[in-house]
Amino acid sequence: MRRGPACLGVVLAVAAATQVAAAADRFTPKDPGFVVAEVRQTAPDAPLAKLLSNWRAHPGQEAHAVPLAAALIDRARRRREPRFMSRAEAVLAPLVANAQGGAQARRIYAETLQFRHDFTGALQIFDELLRENSHDADTRLMRASLRLTGGDFPGARADCAWLAATGGASAPAGFACLAESLANSGELPRAQELLAALGELQPAIPAAVRAYVISASAALHERAGAFSAAVELYQQALALAPQDDSIRCALADALVARGDRAGATRLLGVAAPSLALLVRSAALAEGAEREMLMRRSTDWLNLEGERGDAGHAREAALLALAQGDAPRALAAARQNFAAQREMADVRVLARAIAATRNENALEDLRRWLLDTRYADIVTEDILALRKRS
Repeated sequence: MRRGPACLGVVLAVAAATQVAAAADRFTPKDPGFVVAEVRQTAPDAPLAKLLSNWRAHPGQEAHAVPLAAALIDRARRRREPRFMSRAEAVLAPLVANAQGGAQARRIYAETLQFRHDFTGALQIFDELLRENSHDADTRLMRASLRLTGGDFPGARADCAWLAATGGASAPAGFACLAESLANSGELPRAQELLAALGELQPAIPAAVRAYVISASAALHERAGAFSAAVELYQQALALAPQDDSIRCALADALVARGDRAGATRLLGVAAPSLALLVRSAALAEGAEREMLMRRSTDWLNLEGERGDAGHAREAALLALAQGDAPRALAAARQNFAAQREMADVRVLARAIAATRNENALEDLRRWLLDTRYADIVTEDILALRKRS
């Protein structure tokens, strides 16, 4: 990943940092409480300041660009500040564009592409890396995850099986993603058995991998209708990875499905929430607070459109459903489903179809469910596909 004039990296980083400000000239949030930027989080701490200084002195060198990009991504996740993900992309872009970067640099760059939903670009990078080195376990795991997200369950299954067979450090994650790919291909009971067996090895597995294994098990329990067990497992996973908003959202959704709206509301009430958390909070709120959260969510989505970012179509669909705009929800859900086919994506599409009673969309989803043999009690209930005893 890259080269070019020494100042190019600086220009790109400045462009990423000022992108929001430029967009603000074109877009004015209606809610006076809408947070455009958290100024206190823009100043680098001492470790990050040192990495920035090193990179500015040698902007074209991968040895300085990669640690800085990794630190920026970590900061984006910990503080729920997307701007730092954009800055990481900007730091690495010159290396990628000039094909100078090594495997680690390209993997991190692909991660930034995934963040802004450029799944095709990320997948191309993963494919290239694996053509260069088929034993690159880190890249194979990332490609497996992306294939699961995009609905390429056979492809994910092949990658996951390879990882599981290696017996190395990536094997536990390989078994977990293999279970997910099996569940998405009509083998839900077998997937549950595999994760149960893997759970016995948990003390020897790193915390981040344990969180993934447990949350995957929770999702399978939820799809089988065991909501209380799913909630308990999601809570365990979130305790291991408290900054993982995908787990927090999944737990909130499971609490709502179990009827615990108050518990879900408390769970979602974090400082500087991501859009996924904010939209769910808006859907659960009442009165003036609901109106305020709805405005904030709408402003966020509008700001993405003004900036030209890849929009959060899943959240747009959820928000439209909460606002009672079924046609808009279906349009967003179908757009989202073209790129993402995780459990939440399948369910929001099912909800939008049920709300609009669109027969063509229903037939398309039913055909996909039959072709993949994807099993989920919640989706089947939404679409009234499950036979009653």
